[in-house]
Amino acid sequence: MENREIKIKSDQGDYSIYVEKDLTENIEDLLKALAPKKRVFLLSDINVFPTFGINLMKSLEGNSIACESLSLNLNEKNKNLETVSLIYNWLVNQRVERSDVLISLGGGVATDLIGFAASTWLRGIKIIHFPTTLAAMVDASVGGKTAVNLSKGKNLIGAFHQPKGIFMDTSTLMNLPKRELNSGWAEAIKHAFLFDPLLLELFTKNKVSINLMKEPIFTQVVKRSVEIKGNIVSKDEYETGTERIRLNFGHTIAHALEAATKYTQLLHGEAVSIGMVIASKISNKLGICNDSIPEMIIKTLELYDLPTKIPKNINIEKLYEICKTDKKVQDGKIKWVLIEDIGKSVIRNNVEDKIVIEVLTKNQ
Repeated sequence: MENREIKIKSDQGDYSIYVEKDLTENIEDLLKALAPKKRVFLLSDINVFPTFGINLMKSLEGNSIACESLSLNLNEKNKNLETVSLIYNWLVNQRVERSDVLISLGGGVATDLIGFAASTWLRGIKIIHFPTTLAAMVDASVGGKTAVNLSKGKNLIGAFHQPKGIFMDTSTLMNLPKRELNSGWAEAIKHAFLFDPLLLELFTKNKVSINLMKEPIFTQVVKRSVEIKGNIVSKDEYETGTERIRLNFGHTIAHALEAATKYTQLLHGEAVSIGMVIASKISNKLGICNDSIPEMIIKTLELYDLPTKIPKNINIEKLYEICKTDKKVQDGKIKWVLIEDIGKSVIRNNVEDKIVIEVLTKNQ
């Protein structure tokens, strides 16, 4: 298992991420160390509790770790303060103390929302993540960002709250719907675009094997993507420098697309895919990159059946107005993460409105 361990540095306490196929068959000793009180509180997406959740509870209780559980209907529409309030009420009834441990089980909504509940319950309680979607593994669960949505925008309420550990069992992805899997690849491919030409080469040359979840390449690319994000967040935990913000490549447009469609039309990774294309075309329009970069980005994303154009039913002007509520806006200006070359990105806050509108319109 040690060769699957990724160390994360954090002001809130260093921790490890474990990435391995069938990982949950051999995690008892690790969990015992993270839950010394011998009791944990499992908060699970209702869709994965009957399978993975039940098995996890049996494993815990078979090793003398008492486990209480709550299943929730978790999706972007329910990623709000109402759902957090339901969690708070359950924690009250369970008499959960500051020294107790929560476990989140599910996709990116689970790690974001349950992580936020953990960050605010009794001013902060320990949490362990068990991400069960590809997007949650390579992105949402790593780095301690927690959040909930408002009707006006995505992830506008949140906190940095690092977990005590993250366990990624890639075998849980075997029954993931193809569209969900593809959505997750968008975030992993994003890491390749930004930081690792060799990972991009793995994606472009091993499309069939990766899509068929062949080992060891499948777990290899997941782990490498997690390593990349882990390295970045270890250097810039609170996104106060210029490193971690680069991970938002494509996300300004993506979050606006999700809000514009009320979180019902596009999966997060699908929106990020479109957002990366837009960001690359803005880069090209500004002369930051040549024509080959947007072309390569589009070609790679399409290998994994990801969308590259804005849906026809979206109003471009309204979409751009939503962009201006993005968390990265400073002094009324959007901080755009743009791309110079594979492995090289730049940050600009002086992109003219007319350029963005032109690129958005041409890419619909």
